[in-house]
Amino acid sequence: MVSPGQKVVLITGCSSGIGLRMAVMLAKDEQKRYHVIATMRDLKRKDKLVEAAGDAYGKTLSLAVLDVCSDESVKQCINGIKDRHVDVLINNAGIGLVGPVESIPIEEMKKVFETNVFGVIRMIKEVMPDMKKRRGGHIIVVSSVMGLQGVVFNDVYAASKFAMEGFCESLAVQLLKFNVTLSMIEPGPGAHRV
Repeated sequence: MVSPGQKVVLITGCSSGIGLRMAVMLAKDEQKRYHVIATMRDLKRKDKLVEAAGDAYGKTLSLAVLDVCSDESVKQCINGIKDRHVDVLINNAGIGLVGPVESIPIEEMKKVFETNVFGVIRMIKEVMPDMKKRRGGHIIVVSSVMGLQGVVFNDVYAASKFAMEGFCESLAVQLLKFNVTLSMIEPGPGAHRV
């Protein structure tokens, strides 16, 4: 339940890594400024998050099923939030792919782009109109340092992150007149293991 004055923060990809840590950190904010909706494709993977959240679970942290690769799942998740009100969207869900490009099937490459690019776009498209109407909000995209510089055998992953760099740079300017901020975080190696 969201308390008056709390910002609603929706985070994708919270079953592990950066998403899990961000959800717990914000939910345990001593001033209780945030109500975190931590999402994941499969709630069977919630145990680490629930354990890390401790007393915050059920108070300042709630869980929701969300598959960023599914239009229906995204719509259901957002429609399940009171008044569709999301103050902060943190696009964290992502997948990697390592190997020589000639050995990777195109279908595997498409999965990376579906999650890392179209999953982010799908989420933004769903919350952005409401943020624009309210004339406020913050969209955060967790990218990678590989969106700035490619790394050997990470060609497809780097390409997906470069795509998000261009998308976000363009969209950020358009959102300014609606008082909606778009930020990008580009963690370096090993950050996903946080």
